[in-house]
Amino acid sequence: MREGESIESSAVEWRVGAVFWMALIFTLSSELFAPKFSFDATLDWFGTLNYLVRKFAHAVEFAVLAWLLFRSLYPRPFTVGRARIWAVLLSLLYAASDEYHQSFVPMRSGKATDVMFDAAGILVVAHLIGRATNEDEPYLLRQVFGFPSDRSQDNG
Repeated sequence: MREGESIESSAVEWRVGAVFWMALIFTLSSELFAPKFSFDATLDWFGTLNYLVRKFAHAVEFAVLAWLLFRSLYPRPFTVGRARIWAVLLSLLYAASDEYHQSFVPMRSGKATDVMFDAAGILVVAHLIGRATNEDEPYLLRQVFGFPSDRSQDNG
C-alpha cells in the first residue's frame, strides 16, 4: 500500500485488477485462442512441449487470479485465513465456470483436467500465502502477499 493510501482504496484497486484479469481469462477462452490456432507441430516432442506450455499457462493464469483476489480481501474485510480460503474458493469457481464457458465456444471444450491444472496454480499460491505469514520468511515473499514486516500486525 502506498503512503497516504487507505486500506479501502487499495482493496478497490486489487478488486479492479482481479476483474480485469477475469476478463482477460474469459477472452483467452474464446475461439481465437483455441488449440487449433496454436502452432501446428509436426514433431511429436514439439506437440508435447506445446501441450505442457499450455497447461503451465493454465496454472499460472489462475495462480495470478488467486493472488489478486487474496490481495483484494486482505487485510480487510478478512483475516489471512479467511481471505486465503475465499481467494481459493472464488478462483476455483471461476476456473470451473471458465471451462463451462469453453464448452459453448466452437472448437473449444471444457475439460475437468484443465480445472485441475488451474487448481494446482491456485493451491501453490495458497501455500505461498501460508508461508508468507511466517515472520522468518523472506521480506519479498511477505511483501508480495501484503504482509507487514511486523508480525504483530498479522491477524491470523
